[in-house]
Amino acid sequence: MNNRLDLVAGQNCPLSTTTLHVSVSHGVSPPGLTVDVSAFLLDAAGKVAGDEDFIFFNQPIRADQGVELDIAQSRFTFHLDRCTPRVQKIALTLTISDGLSKGQSFSLLKTATVLVKDFLTGFELACFSLNTAANKETALIVAELYRHQDKWKFRAVGQGFIGGLQPLAEFYGVDVGEGEADGTDNQPPIAPTATKTNLNKVTLEKKGQSISLEKQPGGLGEISVNLNWNATPVKSLGFLRSSTGIDLDLACLWELNDGTIGGVQALGGHFGSLHQFPFIELDQDDRSGQSVGGETLRINGDRWQEFRRILVFTFIYEGVPNWSHVDAVITIKSNNQPAIEVRLDSHRNDQFMCAIAMLENINNQLRITKLVDYFAGHQQLDQAYGWGLNYVKGSK
Repeated sequence: MNNRLDLVAGQNCPLSTTTLHVSVSHGVSPPGLTVDVSAFLLDAAGKVAGDEDFIFFNQPIRADQGVELDIAQSRFTFHLDRCTPRVQKIALTLTISDGLSKGQSFSLLKTATVLVKDFLTGFELACFSLNTAANKETALIVAELYRHQDKWKFRAVGQGFIGGLQPLAEFYGVDVGEGEADGTDNQPPIAPTATKTNLNKVTLEKKGQSISLEKQPGGLGEISVNLNWNATPVKSLGFLRSSTGIDLDLACLWELNDGTIGGVQALGGHFGSLHQFPFIELDQDDRSGQSVGGETLRINGDRWQEFRRILVFTFIYEGVPNWSHVDAVITIKSNNQPAIEVRLDSHRNDQFMCAIAMLENINNQLRITKLVDYFAGHQQLDQAYGWGLNYVKGSK
């Protein structure tokens, strides 16, 4: 039976086989727009070991690592069991040739899709479809295959860069020679918003949109994730909320690079610790939504190199789920960086929990992706993002 998983940006899933067909496609190209499909075989630091780890139209086969690109079909064949231990991750990318000089971007293509199939059976295992109508970039990291505890997993990414194939390849450590890529797009890759990161605030407007914070002297420092919302009682689904309004809880799931996993939340009294393991702390449980400061998760940025990812979420502990009236927003701040704002601006009033943002360690930098995806409870959210914790009923 074919049970394909449809993912959103930031989600991942285990792969049941190491022999795969992975197609990377996009919407209809207007005349004069050329899209190239590429892959990068990366080590633990997110870099290639040599130029031969760059799979593209001029170098479509890396037989010793089990990777082959069918250029005509924009399809990769992977035999992941052949990859040496040095290869920890494979990044799958799309780039627009001469995009900057022609004034072209992924907004013209409307969509980008990655479809993962079992090589032997043809069964569809996973799919990630990204709406690119608002993407002004000319390079896109669409997905990753990566090792996790001696298994391979698939992650939906959807991160854009301004710049074409050459600067993206150089970002991964490839020494691109003249004529090997579109040499007109010589700007270095930057975060997927056109806004420079020296502004006071950057708002991630679109689900799946990401931004990577630039390295600063002194590192990240303390990373704060603040949640604020409106708890004023309103009529919802034919019922009137209690006078205490909504009790909205801020929480997170965390994963370290060594595979250790856990969570921080008021439910069950798991408030964590900033300066001791797990180096994440929830400052308070605002039961009313009236606190000026809201609720804040504090992350020890000096230990950021030990983290793999952090999933920030919120759930309604008390009250009717009416997210459209909550007007919730998280604001992420760190050392000498603009504030990153993510609003819960799409709503599912039949669900009690919302995954807001994914914080990922990419080469010891902080990448933030807007999720805003809704779930019935902890177990459903955990399964969607492949965490692996077990849950029991709790109270506070």
